[in-house]
Amino acid sequence: MLHTDLKRLVSSLLCFERSFFPSRVPHKLKEFYLSITILNFALAAAMLFEPVYLYTIGFPLHKIMFFYFAVYVLYFFIMPLGGKVAKQKGFSHSMIIGSLILILYLIFLIAIPSHPVFFYLSIIALAFQKTFFWPGYHADFAFFSQYGERGRDIGILTVFDSAAFIFGPLIGGIIVNFFGFPTLFIFMCVTILLSTLPLLLSREEFTPSQFQYREAYQSLIAKENRRYFVGYLGFGEELIVLTVWPIFIYVAVGNIVQAGGIVALSSLVTALVTLYAGRMADLKDRKSVLQAGTALYALGWMMRFFARGGASVFLVDFFSRTSKNILTVPLFSGLYDYATRHSIVRTVIFFEMSLTVGKILAAGLCVLVFYFFPGRWDFAFFLGGIFTALYFVLNGRRHA
Repeated sequence: MLHTDLKRLVSSLLCFERSFFPSRVPHKLKEFYLSITILNFALAAAMLFEPVYLYTIGFPLHKIMFFYFAVYVLYFFIMPLGGKVAKQKGFSHSMIIGSLILILYLIFLIAIPSHPVFFYLSIIALAFQKTFFWPGYHADFAFFSQYGERGRDIGILTVFDSAAFIFGPLIGGIIVNFFGFPTLFIFMCVTILLSTLPLLLSREEFTPSQFQYREAYQSLIAKENRRYFVGYLGFGEELIVLTVWPIFIYVAVGNIVQAGGIVALSSLVTALVTLYAGRMADLKDRKSVLQAGTALYALGWMMRFFARGGASVFLVDFFSRTSKNILTVPLFSGLYDYATRHSIVRTVIFFEMSLTVGKILAAGLCVLVFYFFPGRWDFAFFLGGIFTALYFVLNGRRHA
């Protein structure tokens, strides 16, 4: 009887693995997973505490949003440079350059209280970090992930990302509480350096090619890309999530360790749901999964209006993270499928430039909101819901 039960248990576990995990993961993709997991451990603390840091050293909300507005405006104009480097030097090398610039950005961030010039140097450094890192990131994953299992590949990546968000914010909160923000940023710099090592484990094989600067802007205004340009503007909500929401959590709970703990706990529960979303993106109509995730995520923005204390903030954060992952898994799966059938770098540059326009709009509107209506979080959350609704436009057959 015991032997039969054990056989059933093993069979169930194998079935679970075949259903929710990709059947084969290329060696280069494993290196990518390891590198991004280590990097996201550092970024998990950065994305939560970076805007909180600016808030605690005396920057009002409208000036914090101006900081990100300036970053994305500069990023929009220099982003094609990242495409050129990725095409000529390789995807992994482009990511490594971006990671090293991220360290420089953190050093400038630490130095802001000592001199105002570092505020502007931080803007420049962060824009260049994004320029080199994100085109290489998307191109590398699109190239090595597997057609037919890409949803599960993305699901696994998102689970690793969630794991980083389980430990990163919690450990970051503890470090800030006992040692301060400079110590946290130094810790992050060391972690970022470690994240580049897996990308150097094997030689990157690629054929250098050219990428014309003007192609990026021509693609952005092309008539056939209009629907996807509008749909990707929806990522403007992401800027509000990564800047306004962390400050709101900090203000709502009044404790930086508790703020990190809330994000950590909600990320743990979210990881399990993401595996299922990845499987559904491979087995079912991506459009249906995308639309369901968008509807749920829009509901999550409405729920933010009622978040007050720690428990309600946790529930909203968990629901929003889960629904956003249900949305992004089929979205990125379709995007990467299209990229591998056409031009990988051109596709990811178009995607990045489109979402950057969305983030410029979101940051600019938040600057106005917090300048004229200080402390009106609900206005910012309303904007997040408006941008989220734009994801519904992504119902065509090309990317989604």
